[in-house]
Amino acid sequence: MRNYLKKGDFLLSKYIGIFFVYLFIGIILYFVSGSFLMTGDNEAEEAINTFGFIIIVFLSFLIAQMYYLIHSICLLSYLPGKL
Repeated sequence: MRNYLKKGDFLLSKYIGIFFVYLFIGIILYFVSGSFLMTGDNEAEEAINTFGFIIIVFLSFLIAQMYYLIHSICLLSYLPGKL
């Protein structure tokens, strides 16, 4: 029987790194585009910034989970029919 899984296939640090990379990119893009679109300093703008930041965090988490899911499915497709 061949060894289909290599050592380190399910390292969670890879997906944590993906999460932080997308989080960092999303925050930078959000504040760069926000500086062009929003001017002034009021409470509504702060609320929009807060909700926008929360959405960026959730989307970064979902992107990392999708990478994990795709990687898991690809690994399961390499497993033999009978374990």
